[in-house]
Amino acid sequence: MEQTKKKIIRIMIVIIVCITFFINVSYQEVQALTDEKLIQEQIENYARETNIDPNNITKEDILKIYDEINKQYTNEQIANIIEENTEKLQQQGISKEVIVAGTEFIRTTESQGIRDIIENDLDLEEIKEKIEQGYTPNQILKSVVKETPTEKKIEVGIKLLLANKIVKIILILCVILFIYGTVLRWRIYTKAGKPGWAAIIPVYRQIVMYQVCGLSAWLMLLWLIPVFGWLVMLVIAIMKRFCLAKEFGKGSLFGFGLLFLPLIFQTILAFQPKVDET
Repeated sequence: MEQTKKKIIRIMIVIIVCITFFINVSYQEVQALTDEKLIQEQIENYARETNIDPNNITKEDILKIYDEINKQYTNEQIANIIEENTEKLQQQGISKEVIVAGTEFIRTTESQGIRDIIENDLDLEEIKEKIEQGYTPNQILKSVVKETPTEKKIEVGIKLLLANKIVKIILILCVILFIYGTVLRWRIYTKAGKPGWAAIIPVYRQIVMYQVCGLSAWLMLLWLIPVFGWLVMLVIAIMKRFCLAKEFGKGSLFGFGLLFLPLIFQTILAFQPKVDET
């Protein structure tokens, strides 16, 4: 758990470090890559137009510059440029571990998620103060890890998860599958002569499913018996598939289909034009 907390804070810091790198790059000797040079010119022009002082930069300035960079470059391209400058960043006191964690975060996190963390969860003034005191980025990281309350770490961790592109896709798929599964149950209940709306009522939907399968809903009380009851319920959960197949006039093979490929075989039960006679 402690390692996870440290990783969360490490990622928070690296965003500031990496974006600050882009801000300050115009004032350093880094000019190796064409893409990097273009970013330098854009940031330099933007800094001149908006009168941004790199020595007195604010969180709003960082967000504006991040938005400007994001108009021309994807997070993937930004991460690639940071990776290609790993050696130079290490010379500035940033460990390779931090850079790797940060670039991975930039790649997998939506831009709005990054903005939200910068805007609401980073104490830029504290970081700037530590920089003025001579702290290296890694020392700042350790300091923030130590000083950030557990509640804040958990809050940021949840934000990171919700902002992660892969996690967001998984959550969307889960919602779609849940809705589709509810539709399937509704149709199955209706075909079995039960009220379809039972599919949207927690607990009751399970009771109705037991009834459709020809089993007593009282069996659900076995969940209240630790270990033994849970093992019995596992067996019953398997039996339910075969009972459901039987109630719809299907054989054992169809029961195995409901067990191992439930979504496909429940779809067949729900949308088949005619229910087989038992």
